[in-house]
Amino acid sequence: MPTLKLDTSTTVTTVPSASFGTCEISTSQTAYGWKFSATAKPVLPELTKDGLSTVNYGVQVNATATSNGVTLFADNVDMIRDKKFAPRVAIKHKATVADQKLDLEVSFAMKGNTATKRTPSEKDVLKFAIGGPAVSGFSPKAEYSTGNDTATMTVSGKVDKAALTLKSEYNLKTSKNALTATVAYPLPEGIKATVEIKDNKSGSVKLAKDRFTLEVPVQSFEKAPDTSKIVLKVKFAKDFDF
Repeated sequence: MPTLKLDTSTTVTTVPSASFGTCEISTSQTAYGWKFSATAKPVLPELTKDGLSTVNYGVQVNATATSNGVTLFADNVDMIRDKKFAPRVAIKHKATVADQKLDLEVSFAMKGNTATKRTPSEKDVLKFAIGGPAVSGFSPKAEYSTGNDTATMTVSGKVDKAALTLKSEYNLKTSKNALTATVAYPLPEGIKATVEIKDNKSGSVKLAKDRFTLEVPVQSFEKAPDTSKIVLKVKFAKDFDF
């Protein structure tokens, strides 16, 4: 039985302006052991104090087919008419090595794939990811991408009610390393607070409850944030079964 899902997100800033550009309509259907999914994302205008902005209206369309850990991606099929299309495939597998369970994932995107910012890649991109077993409640994951020659190590877990994530991104070309720490903690009244801190002292603070998320970008935790950058996001989702 096919399903249809509607996801919308409205972003309101203190400028003031409001963006309606994250409306997504997705559908899925299972047949012959494969799950076929498609998502349409209309390009919508931004509302400002001067009225609606001018945009190039259209619909961004992505499709996938998944079976037994193999996913075939058709990214931005709406760009085929512009001769900007190349497929992408990902394979997920669970393995046991020395009595340790590992989550393995390999993906390959052909040159010209538009999964990243709808911009055709200049070369073939291969990505690897290995997720290891939890140690003292913390789960490690190592990733590497030939696209930007970056190796990433992520460790995540919980301490009491707090969810912690530590990420290290090392660029093999520039030998630069970027560190990010994220802490999420439940507050009273069903509010979830998330603080992200980077090694350059920038980051963000988020407060989320139900369909609402208040985001405060922080250029430096050593000074007060720029209130003009504060963003309120409102989400709505609805499933329809046929």
